[in-house]
Amino acid sequence: MRLGEYIVRFFLRLLSWLPLRVHYALGGILSFLAEKIFRYRVHDVTVNLSRSFPDLKYKELKSLRHRFYRHFGEVIAETVWFGGLRGGKRLHRRRLVELENPQELQRLYDSAPGVMVLMSHAGNWELIGGIASYVYDDGPVCFNEGNFCVVYLRQSSRMWDSILRSNRTAPLLDRRHFPGYIESRDIVRYAYEHKGEKKIYNFITDQSPYFDAPDLPEVTFMHQRTRTMKGAADIARKFGMAVCFLSMRSEGRGHYIMKYEPICDNASGLSRQEIMDKYYAQLEADIQAQPWNYLWTHRRWK
Repeated sequence: MRLGEYIVRFFLRLLSWLPLRVHYALGGILSFLAEKIFRYRVHDVTVNLSRSFPDLKYKELKSLRHRFYRHFGEVIAETVWFGGLRGGKRLHRRRLVELENPQELQRLYDSAPGVMVLMSHAGNWELIGGIASYVYDDGPVCFNEGNFCVVYLRQSSRMWDSILRSNRTAPLLDRRHFPGYIESRDIVRYAYEHKGEKKIYNFITDQSPYFDAPDLPEVTFMHQRTRTMKGAADIARKFGMAVCFLSMRSEGRGHYIMKYEPICDNASGLSRQEIMDKYYAQLEADIQAQPWNYLWTHRRWK
């Protein structure tokens, strides 16, 4: 481990042991600095919001932008706090996230050779690694560290890639050897190597495609023609997986509700276009309900 990485890890580790309410206070300061002082991607956020909500007046857009930056600070605060976990007990006690319908994921898992969960940058996507701690009764759950997979994009900085991996897997029992943290470039090979095993794949798939390809599906998303990723849909179709959308709405600061919304029980019966159309329709409904609860700093429409 290089000295710079060691210093950053040590600092984040110290911060993570502060109470979550202190993190939220720090997050409020950070959101003010990002929006008002450093103007972090304020132009991008304003353009994205104005194109996505063309009927809003400028004053309404400014208010929505301000509410987004408040949420952005909360996401960072929760993520830093999350990284200090060692096991899931502290997270379980805090009840930061609840699963509204784990039985729906169980149904899909029981009826298919695997499940493709399509996620987005709504709520706080960085908290997905703690999902085993979000069930608060004794009901059966189908996910565990052996069958749960998260697909990620490797950071250009090796240091931050290592730090984010450690942060995202913090609540796991064996975070150092967790096999389900899979880089996006490796996911097709991984799926073929494990095609005889039931897996739950979690894809964040609302970003601009990582690679150019002539056959990328296009959808109308937030009033704009949008090129979409195809990897998750293609893998699900190839292996006949069930597909669902994972919604993550906010119920007030410090409380998210995750909900599994089925797209299909067998992806081989749908086209890639149909899967992505359904995914983006569900995502747009979530954004319309809570427009500030989405990551507007992304340069989604290039």
